[in-house]
Amino acid sequence: MFGRRGETQKRTDTFQINTLIGEGCEFEGNLNLSSSTRIDGRVKGNIKCEATLIIGETGSVEGNIRSNEVVIFGTVNGNIEANKIELRGGSKLTGDIKTNILVVEEGAFYVGHCSMGGVSQTETL
Repeated sequence: MFGRRGETQKRTDTFQINTLIGEGCEFEGNLNLSSSTRIDGRVKGNIKCEATLIIGETGSVEGNIRSNEVVIFGTVNGNIEANKIELRGGSKLTGDIKTNILVVEEGAFYVGHCSMGGVSQTETL
């Protein structure tokens, strides 16, 4: 679906991706997304996503994120507010998070403060 078949591809097959910011693509500005999105390029700006946001292995975001669910394989520098946040092995997150569910795989890197509980889906959007 997104090029080479590797570990990342297998782990994201369960998500229906409607929007893709591909590897090599750079975007500067705020994004308001209503459907599941995968970022394999660079985004500099805040992101609001009503569904699932996936930051691929080559993806990076410099800005704050508000979403229902965030799955990070790449790099994020900014604060995240989401119902569920997953930091996959090899990911890097620098920033504060507010979430109900936090999943951290071995090999993930995280620097920041975490506040858990009390995040409703309508609150994050």
